Amino acid sequence: MEKIAIVTDNSCDASDAELAELGVECVHLRVIRPDGTHFPEDNTPDNIEAFYDYVVDCDELPSTSMPPLLDFAQLYTDLALDGYTHVISMHISSRMSGTVHTARMAAESAPIPVEVIDTRCNTVAQYLFVRRIAQLRAYGLGFDELVEAAHDLVGKTSVCFMLDKLRNLIKGGRTGKATGLAATLLKIKPLLTVDPEGEVETFGKAKSPKRAVIKLVERYKELEESFGPLECCFAHTRNMGGVDDLRNAMIEAGINLLEVGVRMVGPVITTHVSTGCFGFAYIPQDERVLGLA
Repeated sequence: MEKIAIVTDNSCDASDAELAELGVECVHLRVIRPDGTHFPEDNTPDNIEAFYDYVVDCDELPSTSMPPLLDFAQLYTDLALDGYTHVISMHISSRMSGTVHTARMAAESAPIPVEVIDTRCNTVAQYLFVRRIAQLRAYGLGFDELVEAAHDLVGKTSVCFMLDKLRNLIKGGRTGKATGLAATLLKIKPLLTVDPEGEVETFGKAKSPKRAVIKLVERYKELEESFGPLECCFAHTRNMGGVDDLRNAMIEAGINLLEVGVRMVGPVITTHVSTGCFGFAYIPQDERVLGLA
């Protein structure tokens, strides 16, 4: 009989305790201060708020690094010793981190089969992705079915948000297709997403947060036309006001929201986008799990 483990990383911006409630194991990317010390790796509200305080005032940005190979190898071995027969390991886009590559290296020598999935997304979208596979496991899907479901979600699960500050994204080298924004968008708010290949992409611009809300609502409607009814999770980096305005605008626009909740973006991603961002993550609805918590 199959016993299936699910693994992700902390760029999904859920705390270790929240992931444990879903039955999901977590490996950790590191956020490193210029002096070489590490920030706490667990995405608790207190840790996230403390990081927001730091990143707003720091003169030199922290850096991020992927989990060590040994972390994956040890976890896969421990899961086998705990009686698991299969592992699905789902991680931040390979266009943003080497985490997927490291997981695949560890999987080659794991004592049980490990399927490594490049989610091609990050932050709260990655959380929705992992949450969905955990729900489908609870629904009763087997390993092969879960792997198929995970691959089917790639390119259909992402995040759309207003970037408030360009400094971190440019300095961190994570602009991807958004490269060059500094020269042309200094006085406006870029609207960014993660494209189906897992790379940061600009889909619009706005002269103010108010205009950004209008464009985000338009984007949500376009996504529903492409993928059908969605589950939505709002996200922000210390901009709950932006989330409230966006939610209200969606409701006024007649969008039938199936809202998963509101989440703060954690240190790994905030290192590159800074504070002031707000937006939404989305995933296609699945009738099999609509009644599950």
